[in-house]
Amino acid sequence: MKRQRVRLRPKARAARRSVLGRTAGTAAALLIVAVTLAARPWERVALPRVGLGPLGRALAVESLAVQGVPPDAAAALEKELALVPGEPWGPLEAERRAERLLARFPWLEQVGASRSWTGRTALFMAVPRAAVASVTGARRLGPGAVWLGEEGRLFSAPPGVVSGAELPRLDLAGWPDGADLAPAARLVGAVLKGGLPSRPMSFSYDAREKGWRVELEDGTRLQWGAADWTPEKLGRLREVLADASPRFPRGFTADLRYFEDGRILVRP
Repeated sequence: MKRQRVRLRPKARAARRSVLGRTAGTAAALLIVAVTLAARPWERVALPRVGLGPLGRALAVESLAVQGVPPDAAAALEKELALVPGEPWGPLEAERRAERLLARFPWLEQVGASRSWTGRTALFMAVPRAAVASVTGARRLGPGAVWLGEEGRLFSAPPGVVSGAELPRLDLAGWPDGADLAPAARLVGAVLKGGLPSRPMSFSYDAREKGWRVELEDGTRLQWGAADWTPEKLGRLREVLADASPRFPRGFTADLRYFEDGRILVRP
């Protein structure tokens, strides 16, 4: 059988060449963009600044201030904000720099930003993280003391940022590395608000017992056990302490490790 050679019509050949040409052009353009992004030539070339004229003056920020934290901490935050007086800030620049502070300083809970367009000033309101306890026995996370936040996160903060005078001490020397501290934070917070006759002064973790120990300001010791049944334990413990305090000398121990069996043991 004789094989017939099929040839495209001139119009079809022209259309195919056009498609191939556009595809090749697009691929070449993408290659140029990729090479340019990888080389980052703008990082090595100092481009002249282009003045914005009246718009630049309207967007200019001449000064900024940080409030909500002690002066030394505020100065560190202002340094991080790195304002060049007179530089123009777009409508979202203040919020962008507030997000930079949150990323740079883990002891911040939130940062609010506002600006005065007529006064050409920016104000940042910093809110530090709330803590439930000061922490010992944990690795340092930066300059300053280590604290346990309400959500169970450890953080360091500069002096004066966290008001820790009334907070208990939390010893994590026996705590497993990397274990979730959220249950510990909930336990500490609940005991602090539990209406006990004396203020909790310290919490420590007993790795052998896999449970917590609590010491109250009047010397009473609580063998708390695991961080569960906390509301029920607190309710029953208040009754036990009210009954035992007149009959036992200061410094007695209340053992809650057998609470699930219906027992709280009290001993001198």
